[in-house]
Formats: sequence, C-alpha cells, structure tokens
Amino acid sequence: MATPSPATPDRAAAFGLVAEEYGRLRPAPQDEAIHWMLPQHPSAVLDLAAGAGALTALLPSRVPEVHAVEPDDRMRAVLAERLPGADVQPGTAEAIPLPDASVDAVIVASAWHWFDTDRAVPEIARVLRPGGRLGIVWNSIDRRVDWVDRWSSSLGSHDGQPAPSGRFPRRGELLRTALETPQSPFAALEHADFTTTRRTTPARTAALLGTYSRVILLPEQQRRALLARAVDALCAQLGIGPDDAFDLPFHASTWRTARR
Repeated sequence: MATPSPATPDRAAAFGLVAEEYGRLRPAPQDEAIHWMLPQHPSAVLDLAAGAGALTALLPSRVPEVHAVEPDDRMRAVLAERLPGADVQPGTAEAIPLPDASVDAVIVASAWHWFDTDRAVPEIARVLRPGGRLGIVWNSIDRRVDWVDRWSSSLGSHDGQPAPSGRFPRRGELLRTALETPQSPFAALEHADFTTTRRTTPARTAALLGTYSRVILLPEQQRRALLARAVDALCAQLGIGPDDAFDLPFHASTWRTARR
C-alpha cells in the first residue's frame, strides 16, 4: 500500500492566499526537464495540480492539446487569466475530470507530496493511454550549492525552502513506494537532475520564499521578519544591494515512468 502524504489540508490550501505572487514568482522547470518528461510527439497532455500555470504556459508550443487541472479556485483564476485559451478545469489528482485514456502524458510539478497516492495513482493511470508517460518534478532553489545552503541555513527552520538537498532521495522513496509495487499500473521509474540559474535580485528571492506554505502560514509579523532577514542575509552573502541582479541556482529533480 502506498504511504499517504503527510501534508496537512491547511498547508495544501495556503497557496491560494498568495496566488498572484505565486504566479509571478514561481519559475517553471527548465526546458530540458520538460522535454525529458514528455513522450515523443504527444497529442494531449495534462498538467495536474497546475497551480498558477508556470509549467502549463510552456506546453502549448510542444503539444496540440493541453489540459490543466487545479483544485484551488484562486490559483485556477490566475492560471486562466494567464492562458485564456487553455482548457482549465477544477479537480484533484484523486478525481481528474477527464475521460479514460484521453492523454499521452500527465505532468506533476512540485505537487506529488500533496496527493493521496492510494487514490491518485489509479486515477492518473485511468486518464493515460497505454504506454503514456507520467512525469514528476520538484523545481527548487538549489541548496546543494554551498553558498545557497549557508544562506538558507542562516534563516533557521522556517526558511521557506521546499527541500534541503538530503530530502530529494526521500522523495524518490516516496515515488517508488507509490509507483513501483507489484500491482502498479506503471513501469520502473527513471530519474534525472537538471540545473540552471535564473537572473533575480535579493528582494525578489525573498518574495519567492514567501510563496512556500511554511512561510505563508506564519503569523504576519514573523513572516515579515523572516523575509526581511532573508534579504539582509543574501545581500551580506553576495555583497550586493536588495535590487542588484545575481544568478540564483535552481535544481529540477525529475522522474518519469510509463503506463503499462
């Protein structure tokens, strides 16, 4: 039996509170990661738990038919405004509003840990065509880089980071527990890492931290203090001002598997 996610409903619902900031600040995985997850020449793809559509926006140039399913009304509104011609529907990984065998790929970006995998795995398999691809990615600030880890560690336990470097193997274990079982409708998982840098500023980086659930749910005064400390620490670390540009490393930890 797959292990359900330890995530709480309050944390899962927190992102809608900052939907506009989420849509503006959260970067999509890099092109190489998206290409690696997708099968060759897909005709229809589902972005599941699509959030504000950062990844969804990169799919129409690759796929003729793009569907986006997102449970949060506020996030879905930002997505629909961003992509007015897209098929954007309410739904969850446990109840996907698409017909059986209707897509060639399902992509999940930084959301698998919110799913009830006992229900989500067969539901994802249901909407995939035989041989279709399931791609899963966590895209985050790369704490494997020494100076990034020193900066993040200086912020304490509520630093807003989605995962220290040591958590990525545990995510692999989470996926294998859910997908590599004797009764699984999916083949063995493949894994790849992709890295890039994005041009940003200390002020914008702190604002990005403010879109992670652990930070969103902090008391307002504590949240503001944390984000101010993040700016100051980053400026001191790099020797630059709050609005000076620098290259922030990102890491896309990426998996794929095929529907049997």
